[in-house]
Amino acid sequence: MRKSRSSSAQKNIAAKLGIDVSDDTHDVAAARIHDAVATAIGQLPPKRSTARQRKFAEEIGIKVSKDTIRVASARIGDKLSQDNRHALQALNLKPGDEVALLEDFEIDGIATDPRQRFIVSSIGSNGRVYFKGMNCPGAWPSQIKKVSGQLFIQAEAARDSA
Repeated sequence: MRKSRSSSAQKNIAAKLGIDVSDDTHDVAAARIHDAVATAIGQLPPKRSTARQRKFAEEIGIKVSKDTIRVASARIGDKLSQDNRHALQALNLKPGDEVALLEDFEIDGIATDPRQRFIVSSIGSNGRVYFKGMNCPGAWPSQIKKVSGQLFIQAEAARDSA
């Protein structure tokens, strides 16, 4: 689930395009390379990040105002992955643990209630937490809290320390 750094192949291609991706994640490097060659491969040219991307990025603590749509999307994805890695580590979840959602929202098309409890069935290789039950939804670690009697161990603490 860890986000890898740009690959040597990406660095080689980027260097030929006059782009330095050495400090970028794999996904950001891919977006920057894609932007550089977009019109040459029949894709839409790069455009500035959208107002919606900029607003969401600010809500999760990053700035994408100078990025393109593709780069902003990659940076947002990287930040969400980082938050989920930290939350998963802080929660120390295992199958059989009881969890609750941090807030009321829709997951996988199903409306949820933060008072509802779920039992962890498994944790995917991407960090997504799956719940037991027929057609039961899953959630990202940053969206849940572990229930231990009346004590809640919140993933928010992990996000705040990131």
